[in-house]
Amino acid sequence: VPEGSSFSFPSLGSTSIWAISPEERDKHDQKFDTLSPSMGYVSGEQARKFFLQSGLPPSVLAEIWALADMNKDGKMDRLEFSIAMKLIKLKLQDTALPSALPIIMKQPPVSAPTNLSLLTPISMANPGLSTLTPMTGLTPLVPTATGLSPLIASAPSRPMMPTMGSSTLPNGTMGLLQPIPAGTMTAGASELTVSLSLIVCHLASSPASSSPSFMKAMAAGPSDWAVPHASRLKHRQHFNILDKQMTGYLTGQQVRGAMATTMLTQAQLASIWTLSDVDKDGKLTAEEFILAMHLVDMAKSGQVLPLTLPNELVPPSQRSVDSAKSPGNALSFEDKFKANLERGNAELEKRRLALLEAEKREQERRAQKEREERERREREAREAEERRKKEEEKRLERQRELERQKEEERQRELERKEAAQRELERQRKEEWERRKKGELQIKKEQEQDEIIKLKAKKRSLEMELEAVGNKHRQISDRLSDIQNKKKLHKTELDLNTQRKETRQQDLYTTTITTLKVGVTEKKGSCIKLRDQLEALEKETAAKLAEMDRYNLDIQELRESQKKQQAALEKLRSIKEEKRRELIRKKEQEEERKRQEEERRRREEEEQRRIKMEKERQWQEKLKREEDERQRKLQEEREAKQRAEEEKERQALIQAAKEEAEREMRAKEEAERKRREEEERKKREEEERRRQVERRRQEEERRRLEEERKQLEEERRKLEEERRQEERRRKEEEEQRKREEERRRLEEERREEQPSLTSFKALYPFTARNNEELSFNADDILEVDETTEREEGWLYGSKQGKMGWFPESYVERVASSGSANTAAASAPAKLALQSQLSNALEAAKVAGAKSAFTPTHSPNPAPSDTQGQVVGNVLAQALCSWTAKTDNHLNFNKDDVIQVLEQQENWWLGELNGEQGWFPKTYVTLLGEEEATRVTYVALYTYESPEVGDLTFTEGDVILVSKRDGEWWNGSIGDRTGVFPSNYVKPKEADVRTQSTCKKPEIGQVIKAHSSSGPEQLNLENGQLVLILGKNASGWWLGELQARGKKRQKGWFPSSNIKLLGSNSGKSTPAHQPVCQVIAIYDYKAANDDEMSFSKGQLINVLDKTNPDWWKGELSGTTGLFPTNYVKVTTADCDPSQQWCADLNSLDALSPQEKKRQGYIHELIQTEERYVEDLQIVLDVFHRPMSQSGRLTEAEMSMIFVNWKELLACNAKLVKALGDRKKMEGQNMPVQMIGDILAAELSHMQPYIRFCSSQFNGAALLQTRTDNEPDFKDFLKKIATDYRCKGMPLSSFLLKPMQRITRYPLHIKNILECTAEGHADRGHLKEALERAEELCQQVNEGVREKENSERLEWIQNHVQCDGAAEHLVFNSLTNCLGPRKLLHSGKMYKAKSNKELWAFLFNDFLLLTHSAKPFSSSGPDKLFSNKSNTQLKMYKPPVLLNEVLVKLADPSSDEPTFHISHIDRVYILRTENINERTAWVQKIKAASEEFIETEKRKREKVYQAARSVKASGIGRLLVTVLEATELKAGKPNGKSNPYCEVTMGTQIFTSRTLNDTLNPKWNFNCQFHIKDLYQDVLCITIFERDQFGPDDFLGRTEVPVATIKKELENKGPVTRRLLLHEVPTGEVWVRLDLQLFGSR
Repeated sequence: VPEGSSFSFPSLGSTSIWAISPEERDKHDQKFDTLSPSMGYVSGEQARKFFLQSGLPPSVLAEIWALADMNKDGKMDRLEFSIAMKLIKLKLQDTALPSALPIIMKQPPVSAPTNLSLLTPISMANPGLSTLTPMTGLTPLVPTATGLSPLIASAPSRPMMPTMGSSTLPNGTMGLLQPIPAGTMTAGASELTVSLSLIVCHLASSPASSSPSFMKAMAAGPSDWAVPHASRLKHRQHFNILDKQMTGYLTGQQVRGAMATTMLTQAQLASIWTLSDVDKDGKLTAEEFILAMHLVDMAKSGQVLPLTLPNELVPPSQRSVDSAKSPGNALSFEDKFKANLERGNAELEKRRLALLEAEKREQERRAQKEREERERREREAREAEERRKKEEEKRLERQRELERQKEEERQRELERKEAAQRELERQRKEEWERRKKGELQIKKEQEQDEIIKLKAKKRSLEMELEAVGNKHRQISDRLSDIQNKKKLHKTELDLNTQRKETRQQDLYTTTITTLKVGVTEKKGSCIKLRDQLEALEKETAAKLAEMDRYNLDIQELRESQKKQQAALEKLRSIKEEKRRELIRKKEQEEERKRQEEERRRREEEEQRRIKMEKERQWQEKLKREEDERQRKLQEEREAKQRAEEEKERQALIQAAKEEAEREMRAKEEAERKRREEEERKKREEEERRRQVERRRQEEERRRLEEERKQLEEERRKLEEERRQEERRRKEEEEQRKREEERRRLEEERREEQPSLTSFKALYPFTARNNEELSFNADDILEVDETTEREEGWLYGSKQGKMGWFPESYVERVASSGSANTAAASAPAKLALQSQLSNALEAAKVAGAKSAFTPTHSPNPAPSDTQGQVVGNVLAQALCSWTAKTDNHLNFNKDDVIQVLEQQENWWLGELNGEQGWFPKTYVTLLGEEEATRVTYVALYTYESPEVGDLTFTEGDVILVSKRDGEWWNGSIGDRTGVFPSNYVKPKEADVRTQSTCKKPEIGQVIKAHSSSGPEQLNLENGQLVLILGKNASGWWLGELQARGKKRQKGWFPSSNIKLLGSNSGKSTPAHQPVCQVIAIYDYKAANDDEMSFSKGQLINVLDKTNPDWWKGELSGTTGLFPTNYVKVTTADCDPSQQWCADLNSLDALSPQEKKRQGYIHELIQTEERYVEDLQIVLDVFHRPMSQSGRLTEAEMSMIFVNWKELLACNAKLVKALGDRKKMEGQNMPVQMIGDILAAELSHMQPYIRFCSSQFNGAALLQTRTDNEPDFKDFLKKIATDYRCKGMPLSSFLLKPMQRITRYPLHIKNILECTAEGHADRGHLKEALERAEELCQQVNEGVREKENSERLEWIQNHVQCDGAAEHLVFNSLTNCLGPRKLLHSGKMYKAKSNKELWAFLFNDFLLLTHSAKPFSSSGPDKLFSNKSNTQLKMYKPPVLLNEVLVKLADPSSDEPTFHISHIDRVYILRTENINERTAWVQKIKAASEEFIETEKRKREKVYQAARSVKASGIGRLLVTVLEATELKAGKPNGKSNPYCEVTMGTQIFTSRTLNDTLNPKWNFNCQFHIKDLYQDVLCITIFERDQFGPDDFLGRTEVPVATIKKELENKGPVTRRLLLHEVPTGEVWVRLDLQLFGSR
C-alpha cells in the first residue's frame, strides 16, 4: 500500500448513542435491586423517589417514564428501568429526548471487547470510499495461529464489515462491536489477514494520520493502565457532567471547583495537577481528569503521591505518543510489522474467544431469563386470576350483604314508622282521653263542690234550726223553773200562814203587842212576796212574748230552708242532666273507639297484606338475583373476554335496580305524605270538634258559674240577715243574762243560801296524785262552781274527801223541787262550801300549783292607754264572746285569733279578715306548736300521686300542724304530709260542747305509746284521753286529760286505750282492725248483720275467721261482707305486686326480694311523676309568665333560679333508671340500682343553688301576689290547667326541696330489703351516703345564704373568658362538696403595682382585675347588689392542691408573699402585714384540706380494692381498648375522658386522656366472680373536670351470664358496646371469662 495513500477502514459494527452497554446494564441492575423490587417490578412511587435524585424537573421525568414504560402498566421491570436510566443519563448530557423509543434500546445490550484499538476507523484519502471491497485470493503475509477460527466471514455480495460511525458512547469509549451470529462466520481469514496487515502498515508508516478521536478511542482499550475500570467509568461520568460545552477538556477553573470538595491541602492539589497534566497544556482531557481523580483517591486513602508519574499511570494515548516521539525507538518496518501482526493475531484470538464466551453466556442468560419470565408471567396470570375471582366473590358478597342490609334497614324503617305511627296514635288517643277525663273530672268536681256547698248550707240551716229549738227548750225550762219558784213561794207562804196559826195557838198567852208586831212583820213579808210574785208574772209574760217571736223566727227559717231545698233540688236535677249527658258522651266515645279500633284493624290487615306482598316480591327478586349471579359466574368461566361487558351490564342492572328502588321510595314517600295529609285533616277535624265541644263546655261552665254566683249571692244575703238577727238576739240575751245575774246576786246576798251544785259521775275516775279525787260511776259529788278553776276541771267533795276531777266525767244533777230537801240540805251545803273554800285556800298556801286563769269582768271598752304592739302571737278562745260595740270582735269557742296589740285587760285581734277588741280573759295564748295544731274536717276527698302529700276522704278529721299559704301541713294517725287548705274547714265545735246531745267518750291508756312526731301524743299507762275523732285507719284523735298542764291534742293508736263505759266501771276495749281493704264493686246488704258499701270505699277488717265472709267497719257501721267484693290495699299488701302482674314471676322471688322490688318500683314511679311536675312548671307557669312581660328577666331568674338544670338532672336519672329496667326486661326484677343512684346523685349540685336561692324567689312571688291583684289573678288563671290538679305555683316550687329529702328514705327502704353479700348493697350504701350528703349540702347551702349570694354575685360580675372549663361558682367542687368563698380582698402585683381582686375558694384561688379601681375596698361594697362593677379574670384559676405559698422574707416589714403554682410564681402584696398573714394562713389551710381530702379518697378506693378477696367461682379479664365518638364535654368540642369499670364493690379506673373524643386506653383489669347470674359488668365513662364533679359521658352494662353464653368454647372475644343515656358513643372491650373447674 503506498505510504501516502489514506483510506477509511471499515468498523466491526455501528452502535448508536441509544444503545445500552452490558456494564451500564449491570449498574442499572444493581440500582434496581437496591429498590427492593416486588415480583420483579418496582412501583411508580419507588421509581419516582429514585429518579428525582437526578435533579431533573418532574416534567422531564414524566416524559422519560412515558418512553420507558413500554406496556403502560404503571410499574417497571429490569429492562424498562435500564432504559429509563439510560434516558436520564443522556438528558443530563443535554441530549434531546426522542419522540419514540429507539428500537435498539429494546434489544439486549452488546458485549464490548476489552481492546478495540486495532479496530478503530482510519481516515483515508478517498472520503467517498465507505466499505472495503473483499480481496479474494490474497494470502496472509504471516500464517495464523494454529486452531485460530475465523472471526468474521463475508459473502462475496456484501462488504466484510460495515462502516463504523464516528459517534461514541457517553462514557467516552468507541462504539462496541455488535455480536455476529455464529452461523455467519466462515473461513475468511485471508480477508482478515489483509485487513490486519493494512492496519499494521498504517500504524507503522503513517503515525501522523492518527486523529485525536482515534487517540481517545485508544484510551479505552489497553488493559495495562493502573486506573481501575470502575473508577474510569465513574470519573468519566463526572467529566461529562463538568464538560457541559462538549469541548473534550476542562479548564483549570472547572477542575478547581471539582477539586475543592476533596478536602485535600493546596500542596497536594498542586502536586496532583502537575502529575495529571501530562501534555502541560493547562487543560485536562478526559484521561487526564480520570488520572487526577485517581490520584485524589490515592491521597484520600493515605497513599503517598509519587514525585513523577509512573509509566503504569500514564494514559495510554499519551504513552503511545511518547513512544512515537522517542528517538531511541527506531525499529525496522519488518520488525514493527511482525510485532504488530503477532499482537494483532493474539488480540484477535483473545477477542474471538471472549466473543464466543460472551455469546454463550448471553444465550444462557437470555434462555434463563426467558424461562423465568415465562414462569413469572404464568404465576402472575394464575395469581391475577385467583385475585380476580376472590375480588369478584367479595364484590358479589358485599353486594348481597349491602342489599340485605338495605332491605333490613328498609324493613326496620317501615317497622319504626309503623310503630311510631301506632305510638303517636296511642299517645294522641291517651292524651285526648286524659284531657277529656280531666275536663269531665273538673266538671264533676265543680258540681260536687256545688252540691257539697249546698249540703253544708243545708246543715248550717239545720243547725241553726236546732239551735233555735234548743233556745226554745231552754226558755221553756226557765219558764218551768220560774213557775216552780212561784209554787215554792206559795208553799212557803202557806207554811208561814200555818206557822202563824200554830204560834197563835201555842202562844195564846202571849201579849197582844207581841202578836201585833208579829202580824206586822208577816204582813210586810207577804207584801214582799206578793211583789215578787207580780214581778215573776210580768217576767213570765215577757218570756211568753219572746217565745212567740222565736216561733215566728223559726217559721221564717223553715221557709228559707224550703227555698234552699228547692234550689238544691234544682241543682240535683241539673246534676242528673249532666250525668245523663256524660253517659251519652261516654257511649258516643265508646262507639267512636269501636269504629277507630275497626279502622285500625283494617289498616293493620292491609299493612300486613302489603308487607306479605313485598316480602314475596323480595323473595322473587332474591331468587332472580341468585339465578342471575349463577349465570354470570358461568359466563365468566366460559369467556373471560366478556368480563367488561358483564360489568357494564351489571352496572346497568344496578342502575335500574336503584332506579326501581328510588321509584318505590318515591311511591312510599307519596303514600306517606298522603296518609300524613289525611291524618292532619283528621286531626284538624278532631281539633275543630274539640274546640266546639270546649266552647260549649265553657258556655255551660259560665252558665253554671252564674247560677252559682246567684245562689251564692242569695246565700250571702240570707247569711247577712241571719247574722243581724243573731246579733240582735245575742244582745238581748246578753242584756237579759246581766239582769238575771244581777237579780240572782241580790237574791243570794239577801237569802245567803249555799252555792254548792250536785254532779253525778258518768265514769269511774282514779286519782293520780293527792290533789285529785277518786270516785265511781253514779256517785254524787258536791261542787262549788264559784271556785277559780282550770278549764275542763272541777273541785268538789265526796263523803268528806275533796279534790280535783275532770268535768267531762260528770253531769249536773237537776235541781230538786222539794223545799224540805232544800231546807234540810242548806246548812250542810253551807258547811261543805266553807270547808271546800278553806281546803282550797290551804292548798294554795301550801304551795300547790294551779294553772287556772282568773276570770275578770270585761270592761265595756279598751282603755285609752297605749298598748304593746306584738308580732305573730296566736291565742285560742276559751269560750264564745259576742261583740258589745262596733269595734269589738266576735268569736266562738276554740277559734284561733291573731293578736295584734295587747293592753292591760283588752287585746286587739284579727279573725277571718275582721279586726276588733276582746277581753283577754276569754282566750289563752298558744305556743308555737299549739298555735298551729288545730283540728279541721275534710270537706272533699283529696288524692295525690305525690309521696309527700297527705290524702284523705270527705269527713276525715285532720290535725293541722302548720298553716303556710295555700298548702298546710297536717296529720291523720301516723301519716303526715301537705294538702290544699281549701279542702278542709275548722271543726265547728268541741265534742264537749255537745254533751246535751251526746256524751263524750273517755279512754284510759292500757299500753304506753311514744310519739314519732309532734302531731302524736305520748301515752303512759293509766292516763285518760278525751276522744275527739276517730279514723278508719285505726288512729284516733284525742285530748290528754292532765290537770295543771297545757291541753295536748294529737293522734294515738286506738289499740293502746280502752273506752270507759258510762254506767259502770267496766271498760270497753277499742276494736283493732286486722287490715284495711278497698271495695272493687258496689254491695247492698241482704241481711241485718251485713253492711252495704260503694266501690272505692275503705273498710277496716275486724275479723277474718270465715274465708268467704269477713267482718268489717265502715263509718261507724259494723257488719259482714263478701271477700270477693274487696281487695287488700297497697298499704297492707306486698309492695312487690305494684311492679309485676305476673304471679309466676312473683312466686320465684323471696319475700324480702319482693319487698325490695316494690320499693325500687316506687322510687322509679315517683321519680317519673316528679319529672312530669318539673316539666309542668316550665309549660304551665314559666312560659306564660315569661311571655306576658309581667316579670323582668332578673325576677324570673330569682323565682325559678335554675329550674331547667333540675329538670335535666332528674330527666337523666329517669332515663338511666328506665334503661336499666329495659335491660333487665319487662316485669323482671331489677338487680342493680345503687350504682345509678350513686352516680347520678353526685351530679345533683343544681339543687344546692336552687334551695339556697328559693326563699328569695318565694318572697318575691308572695310580695307581687299581695301587692298586685292583677298578677294574682293571672297566676290563678294559668293554674287552672288540668295538669296542675288545683295546685298553685308556690306548691310546685316546694317540690324540689321535698324531693331531695325523699331520696334517703327510698334508698334506706331498698337497702333494708337487700341481703348481705348482694352485689348492689355496696352501691346502695354509697348512694345513701351521697343522698344524705346532698341533703346536708342543701341544708348547709340554705344556712349559708350569704355565701350563696356572694357566689351568685361573682357569677354575674366576673368574666371567665380564658378558663378551660365553664365555671359555675355556686355549685359542687370536684371532691370537696359545695364551693365556699373563704376569703376575698384587694392586693397588688409586687413589680407592676397592678391592682388585683382575689377570691379564695375552698378548691382554687381566682385573681381578677377591673378596668377602673374601686371607690371602696370593703367587701360589703364589693358584694353589694347595687354594684355594677365588672371584673375580668387575670390568670387561670390556681388549684389549691398544686399550690405552695410562702413569705418572701418573714423578718421583712414588706407585706409581700409568693404563690408557686407548677411553673409559675406570683409575687403579691397586700395593704398591711395583717392582711398578708390572713391570706397566707387561709391559703395554706385550704390547700392542706384539699390535699388531705384527695388522700382520703384514694385510700378509701385502695382499701375497697384490698378488701375484695380473690375468691369465687371464676374470674373475668377485661381489657378496655378504646372508645369512639364520645360526647363532647368542653367548649372546644373535645373531652378529657377516663373509664371506670365496676362489678359490685370491685372498682378499677383508667388514666385520663386529654382533648380527644376517641381515647385509646388499652386498660386491663380483673374481676372475681361470685354469682354467675347476679354479677353485672358495668363500664362508665366520665370527663375529668377540675372545677366541678366529673361529667357523665355514658354507661354500658353486660351481665356475666350473657358473657358466659357468648364466650362458650370460644376463648377471648372483642365486643363493641353502645353507651347508654347519651346520644352518641361506643366502647370496645376484650372479655375473657375463666370459670374454675373445682368450684
